[in-house]
Amino acid sequence: MTERMLERLEAEARRRWPLLDVLVIHRVGRMTPGEAIVLVATAAAHRREAIAACEFLIDWLKTRAPFWKLEETPSGERWVEAKASDDEAAARWERAAAG
Repeated sequence: MTERMLERLEAEARRRWPLLDVLVIHRVGRMTPGEAIVLVATAAAHRREAIAACEFLIDWLKTRAPFWKLEETPSGERWVEAKASDDEAAARWERAAAG
């Protein structure tokens, strides 16, 4: 399910910008604080397109990709909820697509 969504996100980025290549890696499994979780790389003929596509992918990864995050803390486990700021960042791309 997650891999299919990552493929859809990449396809949407390629639809919006003339990208030469895209790489999205998102780790799964147990991680410790400070470990790298995600890598998004985009290549385009012009840096603005590459940067915009990278921002889009990161914003949509945080809100569209089905990752379930369980934090283990000294006071117990808790599921990480989406942040309003993440939803707002993703919404700007929806507004941009609507024109």
